[in-house]
Amino acid sequence: MKRSRQILGLALAACMSLSVIGCSSGSAGTSGTSGQTQAQAQETAAEAGNGQQETGQAKAEAGSEDEMVIGIICNMSSTHAATNGWLIAAWDAAVKRINENGGLDGKMIRCQLYDPESDASTVKQRLTDIKNSGAVCAIYTSGDALAPSAAEWASQNKFPVFLISNTSTQITLGNYSDYAFNMGKNAWGFAKILALHCVGTEGMKNFCFVGTDGAATIDAEKFLIYEGQKINPDFEMLASFRINFNDTEFSNIISSVAGMKPDMVLQQGGGPNFVSFCQQASMFDLFSSCGVYNDLVTDSSTNQPLIAAEEFPYGQTHGVFTMPFWDETMMDEELIQFCKDYRETDVAKENGYFPSDNGLAIYNIFNVLKQAVESCASAGTDYRDSQVLTEAISAVKYSDCNGDHYFRTGVDNQFVTNLYYGTSKFDENYPEVVVCENIETFSGDEYLPSADEMKAWAQTQGYDVSRFQ
Repeated sequence: MKRSRQILGLALAACMSLSVIGCSSGSAGTSGTSGQTQAQAQETAAEAGNGQQETGQAKAEAGSEDEMVIGIICNMSSTHAATNGWLIAAWDAAVKRINENGGLDGKMIRCQLYDPESDASTVKQRLTDIKNSGAVCAIYTSGDALAPSAAEWASQNKFPVFLISNTSTQITLGNYSDYAFNMGKNAWGFAKILALHCVGTEGMKNFCFVGTDGAATIDAEKFLIYEGQKINPDFEMLASFRINFNDTEFSNIISSVAGMKPDMVLQQGGGPNFVSFCQQASMFDLFSSCGVYNDLVTDSSTNQPLIAAEEFPYGQTHGVFTMPFWDETMMDEELIQFCKDYRETDVAKENGYFPSDNGLAIYNIFNVLKQAVESCASAGTDYRDSQVLTEAISAVKYSDCNGDHYFRTGVDNQFVTNLYYGTSKFDENYPEVVVCENIETFSGDEYLPSADEMKAWAQTQGYDVSRFQ
């Protein structure tokens, strides 16, 4: 389809510069994400009408008195760059609104992008580049595999980094940092929500796992067992199937799962794996006996191929998501406006994007940053000092339509927000995305593990528990 073909090219071009927020790329030696040189990418952007022709570093130095720069670790040189559009629309909308209302402390926000090149050591170098550029903080957007490296760097360099990847215990316990703020879905909490609904409410007795080897996906599996057995000690996993992105035996795996007739399937690992899973599940009639449960990202590249081919299994996929953007009765005016601004961005209009998980994480980051900077300004402290800003971020507390918000400092530094559980459905008002019905709302107090639970688990894994004392 035309829309599917446009996603990669538009996302990559937009990633280089956005005139609305003054977004630019910056890291020594990085090239344009579509194979262009930096100069060619800038020329392409200028021809598109954005006028952004300076390098990120030059502009950061020239505009330091009038700008507040935020560094963003963002995939620009791998196939994952095709998913950047949802992020671009989010920070475009969030920063545009702040800048139109005078900025923060009278300074206009500008986001500067850095490519991690899918490498842990490069992530740390790019974060060092961000710190040295004069940016006030960093946002890491490149998935949970490299997130522990970002958290480790934040701790060593005492510089605030927001992480929007799904949060695993590898981050919250193995690489815990007071300077790494976890804004994504918590894998333990995700599993607990599924346990509360599937085992507690629905009375399910077993499941099969089909997924990848990522830290967050492994946590989802083990904590579904852990939390499910709290409710029903006989709850069990029938089988666990690990799949890589090129697994030619996918059909054999799904046929095996279908033959076991589990009460539920926990599917983890999006993109091609989810598409293949749904296609094979339909072929082997898996959905006639059970549903699939996962991170039900309402708008993503994971869903689009299935929707376009009219193969999405509405009513058979269930799971956890962060925002019912289709239902304004569940949102306040600020979030409604953000969703409207999001959909009015160039990249969202071109591709039909709606805000969902990562979009809300970006929205929350800028809300937190706004309050932290304002508190520093009121107190007469210098938020350009990374320690001062970190302490201000840690102290942010507020409530909105998504519940009570704060960071669980000393526990997992998780940003607390409501999460939602629902079942997918087709909605003629939103035919290009997946929306949900039968929605349940879970507060942070309901789904996040307690400090005592975190400490007990950390001890079993050999992690440092001194901060829990």
